[in-house]
Amino acid sequence: MVKNIARVRLNRCDLGVVWTAPWRVDITNALKPGANELEIEVANLWPNRLIGDATLPKEKRLTVTNVRTYDTMTSGTYRCQKCEERKKAGKPAALLPSGLLGPVTLHSAAGRADSD
Repeated sequence: MVKNIARVRLNRCDLGVVWTAPWRVDITNALKPGANELEIEVANLWPNRLIGDATLPKEKRLTVTNVRTYDTMTSGTYRCQKCEERKKAGKPAALLPSGLLGPVTLHSAAGRADSD
């Protein structure tokens, strides 16, 4: 499974983007005998980028946003108990699940009739 979006390539052949179940692409036309090169490019979630940037000095951050996060608040945390505890402890927010979650598997279309 992918969380949340991925582009799949096999032997440099773009097989498209997956972003919903069943998280599958047809590799038939890109597959070759012997060794094959599989690439799965996964996009991270925007909140994770903001969380990562919050741990960096301002000059090293990759994003510029007007979204207020607990690390940028000068006072209060919108009455969020978790945010208040993290701010006091100096800890960043937890990252959200993102990326390849679980194994990548190949399935044969056994019993499929070949056409000429």
